[in-house]
Order: sequence, then structure tokens, then C-alpha cells
Amino acid sequence: MAEIVIRRPKVEDGDDIAAIYAFDEVVAFTTQLPHRDVQFWRDFYRTRDPEGVELVAEIDGRVVGHLGMILNRAPRRKHVGSFGISVHLDFHGKGVGRALMTEMINLSDNWLNLVRLELSVASENSRAIALYRSFGFEVEGELKMDLFRNGRYGNTTQMARLRLPAGS
Repeated sequence: MAEIVIRRPKVEDGDDIAAIYAFDEVVAFTTQLPHRDVQFWRDFYRTRDPEGVELVAEIDGRVVGHLGMILNRAPRRKHVGSFGISVHLDFHGKGVGRALMTEMINLSDNWLNLVRLELSVASENSRAIALYRSFGFEVEGELKMDLFRNGRYGNTTQMARLRLPAGS
């Protein structure tokens, strides 16, 4: 397997990022709709949180993974970040998600001073849940009928990773 490079996205990555979300199997595990255009994905995290963190995973010059983290702006929740991650269907199980998660945790712990990372994941996405658990995320609850996809309602699992500040 070729080296996985984690970096900030560039404008020219738009087509590759859109290609990640072109698969129903990928979109089904997000809160997005299918058939979004390239410009939507080019601007997605920048419009949601201009100060947030967006990363891509690149293999052999092709972007195959996408992660965005939204930083909380509420004064009493500035220690919290939430994120979403997607990997191109052809690259599932090849370490792309793990590489993106590793860099996000590094940024969260060593640069952003975040104490809590949280996310919602489709409850049936056992591979993603296992990945998050391997990084210390714990299940905090399940939301029933929280996500409509493929003509039916599904549940989402709320997960979080806590990092206690030094001296706590």
C-alpha cells in the first residue's frame, strides 16, 4: 500500500472530495444528500466553521479521505470539537480513516487544547464505531429514528473522547 499523506485540502481537491461522496454507501452514513456538486464539497466545512479544521488523506496524488472538525464557539463549550469523516469506497479498510483520526487527535490534543471530541455515527456502522473506540471514544447514548436514509429511519450512536487537562 502506498503512503497516506494527511494535509489541508487545496482548491484543486474539489473533484476528488466530491468523488468520495458520490457513492450511496458513503453518503448513507452521513447526514448529507446524494448528488451534491463539486462546489458544495469544496465549501462545506469552510462555510460551516471558517475556523474549523479540514483534512484530506491523499494516496498517490489522489484524495481518498475527508475529515472536518467544527470548533465550538459558545464561551462555555470552547473545549469541545465535533467532527465528521468519510473515506472513498475503494479505500475502506486500508488505514485511511485511522490516518485521518491520528492527525485530528494530534491537532486536538497538542494544538487546539480540546478536552472533548464528539460525533454522531450511524448505529449500524460497526466498522466506524470500532475505529472510534480504538481512539478512546466511548458510547454516550443512542438516538432513535434520528437519521432517514434509504427510505427508512435509523438510529445514531453518540460517542465522545475525553482528555482531562493536566492537573485535573
